[in-house]
Amino acid sequence: MMRYRSKYAQLFERLKREILRGAYQKGQRLPGENEMAQEYGMSRQTVRQALSLLEQEQLIERRQGSGTYVRCGEPRRKRSWNVGVMATYISEYIFPSILRGIEAELSEEGFFPLLSATKNQVDNERRMLEEYIDKQVDGLIVEGTKSALPNPNLPLYEKLREMGIPVVFFNGYYPALEGCVSVTMDDRAGGLQAVEYLVARGHRKIGGIFKSDDMQGLGRYDGYTRGLLKHGLALQDQWVLWFDSGSRDTFLKEEPGITRVLERLSQCTAVVCYNDEVAVKLEKALYSHGLTVPGDKALISFDNSPLGAFATVGLTSFDHPKENLGASAARKLLGLINGREEQSVVLDWGLAERDSVQKEKKGRKIP
Repeated sequence: MMRYRSKYAQLFERLKREILRGAYQKGQRLPGENEMAQEYGMSRQTVRQALSLLEQEQLIERRQGSGTYVRCGEPRRKRSWNVGVMATYISEYIFPSILRGIEAELSEEGFFPLLSATKNQVDNERRMLEEYIDKQVDGLIVEGTKSALPNPNLPLYEKLREMGIPVVFFNGYYPALEGCVSVTMDDRAGGLQAVEYLVARGHRKIGGIFKSDDMQGLGRYDGYTRGLLKHGLALQDQWVLWFDSGSRDTFLKEEPGITRVLERLSQCTAVVCYNDEVAVKLEKALYSHGLTVPGDKALISFDNSPLGAFATVGLTSFDHPKENLGASAARKLLGLINGREEQSVVLDWGLAERDSVQKEKKGRKIP
């Protein structure tokens, strides 16, 4: 699908989506050019150019002396009251909390969530998208699959857009999908804040473990490197380890892989972990080799998840808002369904301070 950058083409795409999803019924008169110019904050000439494109696609017709009418748009599509919710996982880690936030908002407005898990695999994502297209759900709430990599399923998202089915992303999205609405965490800031938190407690040799195939991992790594450079600290590749979706279950689980990881981190006094799952695994690996947390290694991680309870010491972890993030994504989708303009939002991290890093005060919030 051709992507336009001019204002008139942006307005054309917006009006086209609204017509195709049934915001205007077949035969309905559109607002006048002056009225639309005022509503959208554009010149009358810009509106006229957008309407010309709609006319070329035979979506509207201009009747002299009468106005502009929807020509080939379908009658308002009857709502199914179903919303597809597609996450990488459903029943583990922080996802139940996110999904509770989504479900609470949707059910309040009478919508029913259809849950599915991609397992972070693009073939699963493709199959699920095709199913949702066939079902013609009223909208989709999606966590991007391997969002750091090129995604072969973008044409299906474009098809949803052409059908007038809105999509809102959470946690991760696809930068190549222009104009998408998302609710995400400020992962770059989180990585930077993690380093600054450790530096403030005397650490100068700081390692990191990050996930390579989603944008959260890349963002946290970016912030981590910025933090090291900001404070004039050594940035050494040897101290940075990566895993991906395929190695997620086996990473830090078996020897000799554990020994190799600990050897690379041996000179570090602290480690920034991609999430609590990684931090718990690393802590167990350290203890199995006679090392302690925070005595030999300080650990800081992300998500403040229930998984932290499995650590021998309480994990200092950046607090993911979970239910609030899910609720925010659902509210944005409901807005789009009801024809409102919605903008992406990036949420800030809080910090739950515990024993895996020497702490100063409890309950401090990251400014």
